[in-house]
Amino acid sequence: MALEWDPIIFINLILCIVIVVLGYLLYRKSREKLPLYVGIAFGLFGISHAATLAGLKVPLTLPLIVIRTLAYLLVIYALYIYLKATVVQKEARQAWVDFFREETGGADSGNHGPGQQ
Repeated sequence: MALEWDPIIFINLILCIVIVVLGYLLYRKSREKLPLYVGIAFGLFGISHAATLAGLKVPLTLPLIVIRTLAYLLVIYALYIYLKATVVQKEARQAWVDFFREETGGADSGNHGPGQQ
């Protein structure tokens, strides 16, 4: 195992470490899972970068493909969950607006400008 210096891979590894730390800190502060999932995914990318720098890219080709695929799938899953939660929140907010509009009788009165009937 020989160290294979590649400045691009090294910078990618450093940035992955920063994203892992930020993802963890944001998760601890907010309890939102999106930063945690993104941090874990970039941790997996970091493992791939570290293995490449350590000269293990060729002997670990298949495991590294699996690791990177899991990382991408984790990001896709995190974004899907976020999108789903956002859509549900938007629909719930609109349902409450519609409910209060009907309860107050404002469904018709809110659609007219000054002097219109």
